[in-house]
Amino acid sequence: MTAGTGITRLCANGDAEKGMSPWTVSALDGSVQDGAPEERFHHVFDDIIQSPAKVRAGVWEATAYSEDLTDYPYNEIVFLLEGSMSIIDSAGVEERFEPGDCFFLEKGFNGVWKQHSTIKIFHMTVDPNIE
Repeated sequence: MTAGTGITRLCANGDAEKGMSPWTVSALDGSVQDGAPEERFHHVFDDIIQSPAKVRAGVWEATAYSEDLTDYPYNEIVFLLEGSMSIIDSAGVEERFEPGDCFFLEKGFNGVWKQHSTIKIFHMTVDPNIE
């Protein structure tokens, strides 16, 4: 799935077609002690979010199940440690994830979260709907 559909696979080599940005001289804060660092990147999410926002990060584990996601309440990045799962968008397109895969689930996403087995993930959510 691609950016803008609500679920974006994060790949170590950047965009499947365009890859990463060109290498550029890094504008690091602070004093570089050794070397001349260069950097490159591929952004999958770059947006201003409502503030204040609640940010939560941690590890989560749950047994096999599936649930309908309607207007997903926050932005979430997920790194799958164990098990397998799928995200199915509202058009029925299924993206399957295995251990080592990482994805970004966009606020407002509609679809299905389906765990084929017990999974364990590292995750981080940004929830702009705090009270």
